[in-house]
Amino acid sequence: MTLKELMKLQEEFDKKHTSKFNWNEKINDNNIEMLEFLMISLFGEIGETANLIKKSVRGDFKLENIKEELSEEIADIFIYLMKLCIQLDINLEESYLIKLEKNIERFKKYEH
Repeated sequence: MTLKELMKLQEEFDKKHTSKFNWNEKINDNNIEMLEFLMISLFGEIGETANLIKKSVRGDFKLENIKEELSEEIADIFIYLMKLCIQLDINLEESYLIKLEKNIERFKKYEH
């Protein structure tokens, strides 16, 4: 499945449910709190991922024993990233390719 197809699946899923927020509403200055909510949610998922890794590093768990949980948390991060792009009308594929070209130029000095 392509990134574009995954984002379409997410967009269709978001259209089917509502709560305090309209989950598929485009973000603008009139509903900026949705952007704030998505960012807080994204960082919450990053924090949950970091907490699992911290516990693995200090020896509470072996990495192999938390891979399933890590996979789920990283998927949550990916979902919120897709939602941000969808709701802000950002073409993630295009943005990635532009940034990759910049990084290729930037890191040429480190090539062997």
